[in-house]
Amino acid sequence: MVELADPDILFTPFALPLEARAFGCTLKQFDTAPPNVIRPACKGLSDLAALHAPSVTDDPGLRYLVEATRLLAHEFGGDKPIAALLTAPMDLPALLVSIGEWIEALLFDADKRDELFRLASDHFVALATSFFEAGASFVVIPVMFANPQLLTPKLVGEYVIPALARAFSRVPGPIVFHHGGNPLVSHLGLVRDLPNVVGFALDHRDSFAQARAAVGEGPVLLGNLSGPHLPGLSPAEAYVRTRKIMSALACDPRSIFCTSSADIPWSTPPETIKAVVAAVLDAGQE
Repeated sequence: MVELADPDILFTPFALPLEARAFGCTLKQFDTAPPNVIRPACKGLSDLAALHAPSVTDDPGLRYLVEATRLLAHEFGGDKPIAALLTAPMDLPALLVSIGEWIEALLFDADKRDELFRLASDHFVALATSFFEAGASFVVIPVMFANPQLLTPKLVGEYVIPALARAFSRVPGPIVFHHGGNPLVSHLGLVRDLPNVVGFALDHRDSFAQARAAVGEGPVLLGNLSGPHLPGLSPAEAYVRTRKIMSALACDPRSIFCTSSADIPWSTPPETIKAVVAAVLDAGQE
């Protein structure tokens, strides 16, 4: 990818389910895509004693993520920032006990909620710290469970945001808050002041202008070409779409063109990626 596109930022593997496997979740493997969680780590909220925090140095999946970071930093870190991805501490419990059980705990069982978040938060800080020690420039955190459209606004404001603030404050480096697969602009005002957050990765449906109005002049905004949709675009379509995004970024010096959502699929034709690169370069010459 460095030879094909020469990106300004290099991302570590987008393989968040490896964190869930370290806790005991069962994964389904794919030849050309990251694995998916198909079975939680325990039987539900009544089985939390079965959950144990993994060791970043002992678990093979976590070691792979950290070693990938170290190798990227060793080879390219002098020239390109290295962005390491990891699961948000508010989202990881949904993988460990299922989405339904985690929402039940958030709404109705404060003790189980706090126990799960403590476990996830300690893991989050340990893995983020390992990434920075391996040479990461910043970490990227996709966050779903801070969205008032998914949870009640009261719960987000009174529990989720303060809990994330405590976890983020323990991270020894800068954080980019990732939209997590949903539009982010509508609740940027809730998360813009979280500790150590220096930027926001926007969904492809978000508006850069609205996002800038919500967060002010300081944070960096990244986005917003949908990576998963690239295989369905012709090179010409990818070029036009990229130029449109670059036009929206032209008046904002603290914005960075970047693909949004999950990683670019393996099936994306190289010609389409080259068209995106050409559009960015052409915009920069105007």
